[in-house]
Amino acid sequence: MSLLRTTLLPLALAGVLVLAPLPAAHADVEGVAGPYLAAIVAADEKDVKAAAEYFDEALAHDPANIELMARALTYNVAAGRIERAVELARELIRHQPEQRLAKLVLAVDALVRGAPEEVRRLLDPGEHEGGALVERLLRAWAAFDAGDVETARAELAALAAREDGDAATRLLGAYHLALVEAAAGRDAEALAELDRLHELSGRETARTIMVRAGVLARLGRIEEALAAIDEGLQRAPTNRRLELLRRDLEAGRIPPPLVRTGREGAAEVLYGVAGFFIGRERDHTVGMAYGELAAHLDPELIEARLLVAELLFRVGQYRLAIEAFERIPPEAPEALEAALNRAEALFELGRREEALVLMRETARANPRSVEVLTRLGSMLRRAERFAEAAEAFSEAIALIGEPERRHWRLFYERGISYERSKQWEKAEADFLKALELEPDQPFVLNYLGYSWVEMGKNLGEAKRMIEKAVEQRPNDGFIVDSLGWVLYRMGRFEEAVKHLERAVELEPVDPVINDHYGDALWMVGRRKEARFQWKRALSFEPEEKDAERIRRKLAVGLDKVLAEEEAAGKVTIIRSTENGEAPGNDGG
Repeated sequence: MSLLRTTLLPLALAGVLVLAPLPAAHADVEGVAGPYLAAIVAADEKDVKAAAEYFDEALAHDPANIELMARALTYNVAAGRIERAVELARELIRHQPEQRLAKLVLAVDALVRGAPEEVRRLLDPGEHEGGALVERLLRAWAAFDAGDVETARAELAALAAREDGDAATRLLGAYHLALVEAAAGRDAEALAELDRLHELSGRETARTIMVRAGVLARLGRIEEALAAIDEGLQRAPTNRRLELLRRDLEAGRIPPPLVRTGREGAAEVLYGVAGFFIGRERDHTVGMAYGELAAHLDPELIEARLLVAELLFRVGQYRLAIEAFERIPPEAPEALEAALNRAEALFELGRREEALVLMRETARANPRSVEVLTRLGSMLRRAERFAEAAEAFSEAIALIGEPERRHWRLFYERGISYERSKQWEKAEADFLKALELEPDQPFVLNYLGYSWVEMGKNLGEAKRMIEKAVEQRPNDGFIVDSLGWVLYRMGRFEEAVKHLERAVELEPVDPVINDHYGDALWMVGRRKEARFQWKRALSFEPEEKDAERIRRKLAVGLDKVLAEEEAAGKVTIIRSTENGEAPGNDGG
């Protein structure tokens, strides 16, 4: 997904959330129950399109039901059915004049129709001093749209200077005041607000860097503008909009203000709010609603469309996400990200060949993109096409020149691909390179340590590495399992049981972890429990080679299986004693 998220976070929930949870609608009117229950299921699954359709169907049977009307409004907005949402909002506000989502939808519609004075009336806080943050920002941009720049400036300046509010109020006030100043042709004043914003937040986002670079360029300070862009690209080297802005400045093309009209400014408000929900799974429907309203206000704000698609992807609505990614114009800077994420959604749907075809096509169209080759390699690895994955990662590594710290993951993923394609020497070298770039990285420590354990080599060093990984990620069941397994391979069975029991608690349905726990239990003489764990492991559908070994252990016991493997030269075993103890082995 996108790097260097472009919104100004965090936001104050009290001033942002207008899509409040609604009580369940009554389904006692004939014909309502079926579509209402279907709507509830669709809503739980985050299928906003189906939920909107079913709530509309239920409302058709009970058109006076205000609760149904409000639910239908919420999901029609989230599904991008804005014309229908406007109809519902007009009806709903007749019954509930203060219904906030209805007011917001009608305010957006008024801006689209070129009636900013309606926005000021709709969002008038009345007796509530100031009003909620989103409404105040929208009122300011409506004033700007109506040509009243001073009112817009005063409203936003009050937010930026507000001492009794939270930090988000001041941040967003300063940011939107900078946008207003720039849109009004006052770039020096806009730069001052951006400086205040930086003092308040202590950081820059891609969005604020774009605004700053544009302001500096229009002030004739091109070198400073380029330096600001370069700083952003260091943190997000794949940000296409920053890349294009830099190219324009180098070619002497001075960008216009990011926001030029009140309608675009209002879209920026709603897009910023939508971005807040990218990491809040419980509220993704709210984020979709804000994103759709932003895109409706400003169809050129492709970032809002991409954000909605990403939210759909994150909640597992892959079919809807694919449709949304396909709506990103091919000439847009976001087109590459959309193509990559569309391939990921296809892969998650089980349409793996389609996904790989699309990913390879994207790689051919972008042969110099490290990101694309990395995403291709990761997808091939997940498809268990390990040799091909290693080739893709090798192509990416060849493009980076001298590796930097952030490139550790490339070597780590190629190492996994080499290991799984039985090229251990290359794999080991890559894991060690990853640790050279990112010392003590827990995933690399765990993978290399576990691999050594499985080969019965470097057990002492493997244990130290895995212990270091566990210190950093004590609740990662797979890493805790690795520690238990290295102790098992060192013959320290009682200690192994303790850690493997914890690993099973953390990852209760993983077949390998349950199998390991069963082996350790066997070694300390808890044979019935061991058999129970092996049966559990089988129920979780392990790989066939593992399942075959588990079935053999259930038939003849672990001691017999280990003896057979030793005779075949497969492993060096540590035998249990009658009371479950075993000779010590320091693994050195």
